[in-house]
Amino acid sequence: MQWHPVWSQHGFRALWAASGVSLIGTQVSVLALPLTALVALHASPTEVALLAAAGTAPFLLLGLPAGAWVDRWERRRLMVFCDVGRGVLLATLPVAQLAGGLTIAQLYLVALAVGTLSVFFDIASLSVLPALVGPDQIAPANARLETVRATAQTSGPAIGGALVQVLTAPLALAVDALSYAVSALLLRGLPPIPSPPAVARSGSLLVQIRAGLRFCLTHPYIRPLAVGAAWLNFWTEGLLAVFLTYAVRELRLSPATVGTVLAVAGLGYLAGSLLTPRLNAWIGVGPAIAVGAALNAGFLLAAWAPRTGTTAWLLLGFTVTAIGVSVWNVNAVSLRQATTPDDFLARMNAANRFLIWGTMPLGAAAGGFLADLLGLHLAVIACALAAPVSALPVVFSAVRKVTAMPQPPAPAGLAHAADLPATPARTPSPTRNSTP
Repeated sequence: MQWHPVWSQHGFRALWAASGVSLIGTQVSVLALPLTALVALHASPTEVALLAAAGTAPFLLLGLPAGAWVDRWERRRLMVFCDVGRGVLLATLPVAQLAGGLTIAQLYLVALAVGTLSVFFDIASLSVLPALVGPDQIAPANARLETVRATAQTSGPAIGGALVQVLTAPLALAVDALSYAVSALLLRGLPPIPSPPAVARSGSLLVQIRAGLRFCLTHPYIRPLAVGAAWLNFWTEGLLAVFLTYAVRELRLSPATVGTVLAVAGLGYLAGSLLTPRLNAWIGVGPAIAVGAALNAGFLLAAWAPRTGTTAWLLLGFTVTAIGVSVWNVNAVSLRQATTPDDFLARMNAANRFLIWGTMPLGAAAGGFLADLLGLHLAVIACALAAPVSALPVVFSAVRKVTAMPQPPAPAGLAHAADLPATPARTPSPTRNSTP
């Protein structure tokens, strides 16, 4: 990878390495967790979809207050604690399987608890990046984080598919548990992260939540990004919640084949992260975000994959979508961070995550409902048709006119702490969730 001044920042290198290790483990679980329910516990399509909903429900239930809480804690210590907790929780699943006591209820509880810790970890990590790199390095740093995400999505599913094939799905989850432990060790190498000014943490929890939500809903860039991402995540999660069941039970694909498809499609995410700077220079940041959303039409190729040459159609469809998600993520996250004062980052990220990830459990449940109502294949097609509509809120907003990344604003100070008019937040992520 080409050298860039951002690599001279020790804190960024530690965050980058921890993200890479953790994301590879997470990609193993993307396959192993639903396959544990599907194969080991013979769960129904609806039960598998509800498992996906359980993992994302905390973003809906805790997304708003989490930002205010994160502002009150030391962020490096919080991130390490969340990683250790997630590793321990996932480790209980292979232990229960070996003891012969694994149940679908335990899967739901672990998914819910891991999702809860992920809410706090993600908000803290999003708020940490601007403190680790210079203002002019935020976009390049995000591009490199998306590149490591793409690398994980390229290797993780293939590793996961092979591990499921060899070890069985529950035992493969031990790899994700180990990845969280390694990530926690790497994060301990982060430099101390300055806490937000005391004024940013003053006031009641309700006042801070309201300020963060108003900031997102009144900002000319964050609001349309949130609307588009919320729509996209709803339908993407609905599709992914039933796709694995559809692939295994109707397309008759093996876990290893599904893992290979997702791994190769991850190259599209890598290509998107590398393409983004050139695309931004060519058509501008705002139009590039709209193009990224529109490329989710790739889901349609996967949804209409014929019974002959199925794997090639799935590869093409998921690869096109991954390119679009990567372009969206790099630009939308950077735009939110660049237009949000430092003392408002955690609350902005929390409110934004609530708005855009809060739709994910609803989408997963909707996917299960559509599968029961229409059948697995028609449910996949319906979700694939709806996803690209997420480009419209961007096209018909001020985001479309953004040509270059703006300079970060000065600290917000007393005005935001007093819950006076506020402003923006951050974006989504691919194959598992379309947008951050």
